[in-house]
Amino acid sequence: MIKGQDLVVLSVLMENGADKFAYAELGQLAHVSASEAHAAVRRLKESVLLNEGRRPIRRNVCEFFVHGLRYSFPMRPSGKRTRGIPTSYAAPVATDAFAATGLLPVWECPNGTVFGQAVEPVYHTAPEAARGNRGVYDRLALIDMLRGGRTRERLFAEHKLEEILS
Repeated sequence: MIKGQDLVVLSVLMENGADKFAYAELGQLAHVSASEAHAAVRRLKESVLLNEGRRPIRRNVCEFFVHGLRYSFPMRPSGKRTRGIPTSYAAPVATDAFAATGLLPVWECPNGTVFGQAVEPVYHTAPEAARGNRGVYDRLALIDMLRGGRTRERLFAEHKLEEILS
């Protein structure tokens, strides 16, 4: 069974060369402990999203993201207005494709740059992991687009994630 922290770890493992990271380094980048990173990798391998070398299996990851995320990790806006880090279509990865207007989706964060509507991240460490690495931020925002986006946003995220994984 995939957990939210597994998706943060998977986002880190999508970096070139990340399969060579020690579990302590992988955990540090995902903002989880080394043992949580190890357990996440084990679950990702059991779910056939990673190969034995800890590299993402492109076809499987894309299929799971596109067809499974919104059912297993649905994005539910809290309705709370707060300061935070923009996610989904409001994130920098999508600013050229979407006009971000109105109350934007944000991960709640006191040091955030945008006032918007709070959405629950896929895992509570996702905002910290995103702040430390632009590639991880982009992938987590795209995951949010697939979790709760409209059709156009979901198609955009699917295409971008396929580019990243190729």
